[in-house]
Amino acid sequence: MNDKNLHIDNSGNPGEEEKFFGMSEPAYNKTKDEVLNNIFNEVESENQAFKTRRSYPLLYSAAAVILVLISVSLIMRFYTININSPRGEHMAYTLPDNSNVILNAESQLSFHPYWWFLTREVKLEGEAFFEVTKVEKFDVKSYMGTTSVLGTSFNVFARSNVYKVDCFTGKVKIKSNTREELILTPSYSAEVQDDGSIKLSKFSENKNEKDWVNNMFNFNAVPFKKVLAEVERQFNIKIETDITDEFIYTGNFSANRSIDETLNLLCKPFGLEYEKINNKVYRLK
Repeated sequence: MNDKNLHIDNSGNPGEEEKFFGMSEPAYNKTKDEVLNNIFNEVESENQAFKTRRSYPLLYSAAAVILVLISVSLIMRFYTININSPRGEHMAYTLPDNSNVILNAESQLSFHPYWWFLTREVKLEGEAFFEVTKVEKFDVKSYMGTTSVLGTSFNVFARSNVYKVDCFTGKVKIKSNTREELILTPSYSAEVQDDGSIKLSKFSENKNEKDWVNNMFNFNAVPFKKVLAEVERQFNIKIETDITDEFIYTGNFSANRSIDETLNLLCKPFGLEYEKINNKVYRLK
């Protein structure tokens, strides 16, 4: 067995030794406090990132709730009930505040049920009789004006360019689209003119507030063409005629009679005759 001797030469240059060990020192030579601060900052950064990731679902949920609330509010505000009374029929309806309305033939009424107790507003095209309960606000709107009431019964006629209101009980305020206003008391009528002005007149004490509701239609110096238009609505027919607005009619007709009886009654004062084309069309001659 051969012995080998390990020999370390310490005779070298001492400066070389210091240089060697100096190069072997670690590059990361921060203090303990600095190391702890770095660790703390890294942990805090991770926590912030986690919180941010966790907050996204909460933000999405909040946005979804807000969107649902907005959608529900819009539905409640603009959802509309439409009541249509076709030709040849009258229709009765009770509004959310227990006010009653009767629609004449070929009339439409609409309102927003979920917004009712904030606005109490209906829109009318045609003719309707109202019996309104005592409330702070109740408006009937149409193309040519607005009727505001407080515990009253009244009739509104709103067809084409005609807007007329008859007050039977209580008080009614009429406002045209030109902002002209007029207060109606019982036995008075108001009609909005083409220029937005309002014409006031007193109707006969014999006028029944529910004449047309009971199928009785009265006319005083009215163009005969308008009378025939009412006949068309009540009997759901078409009347062909060449008569002009020079034909003026004063009288009445009952929709409880047959169409033949009604046309005979109306045509006789003018010396007119009629012929039946079919069950839905008549011609005056």
